[in-house]
Amino acid sequence: MSNLEIEFDTSTLSHPVLVPMLTKMFQVQIQQQIEHQVEKNLTAWMMNLGEMITNSIAQTNRPFMSGFEAARKALKASQMAQIYEKRREKLE
Repeated sequence: MSNLEIEFDTSTLSHPVLVPMLTKMFQVQIQQQIEHQVEKNLTAWMMNLGEMITNSIAQTNRPFMSGFEAARKALKASQMAQIYEKRREKLE
């Protein structure tokens, strides 16, 4: 960005001297605005990409987690788990 040069087609400008002169005066502010907008767009793009990756991972893991939850519930309802729970209650 530090080497930014703005060139004009002087044949199409209505003020061929004034526009390039004002552009040179405000070149630093123009560079800063461009840098700020590029940074803002990249940040938004990275956030969007992060959300897409997170959603993709969540979708991939959802069947595994629901299977895990079902197994946990089945284990808690099993006879062995009930016996363990009764023994633990007696020890307390």
